[in-house]
Amino acid sequence: MINKLDIDALLRRGGLMSPAEVEQLTRELTESKLSEMVSGFSDRTGDQPVKVMPPTNPLPIFATGYFTQQKSIWLKTPEEMEGILGVFGKFRDGAIVLQFKSPLRPTDYENKAYSYLPGGEQYKPDPKEKMYLPAMEPVAQWRLSGSVPAEVIAELKPGQRFGQKRKY
Repeated sequence: MINKLDIDALLRRGGLMSPAEVEQLTRELTESKLSEMVSGFSDRTGDQPVKVMPPTNPLPIFATGYFTQQKSIWLKTPEEMEGILGVFGKFRDGAIVLQFKSPLRPTDYENKAYSYLPGGEQYKPDPKEKMYLPAMEPVAQWRLSGSVPAEVIAELKPGQRFGQKRKY
């Protein structure tokens, strides 16, 4: 078993980390977040991972690409989610929220930092893509390494809040 990184010792020596320590810290943080997401999945709490995407017909039964945690979009409208996720213009017709059908494994995804750092890198505009801009209220994000079975838990109209019943 690998010993946990000694953060106190690291700070005492000035916080400089070797490549091995950086890798170990990344692994420990990923394992900790995975444990949180598995617990969120089991209990269907705000820690569960969710995928947000534009409305489609038929509704998807698999998810790919980036995802976040439910707590990051709870009580948000599709328009607000655009700013949080950095996907401006994608949810103008509403959004759907997917939950995964089984807990994610470490091989199912990779950490992509925060939504204001797409792919963990500083945002660089792409002249071919007019919709994506840096997120205004960044949240943690990950990218699925493949297709994962999922189910729709919300179909949101513009202005409708996720987690709140629509009032007629």
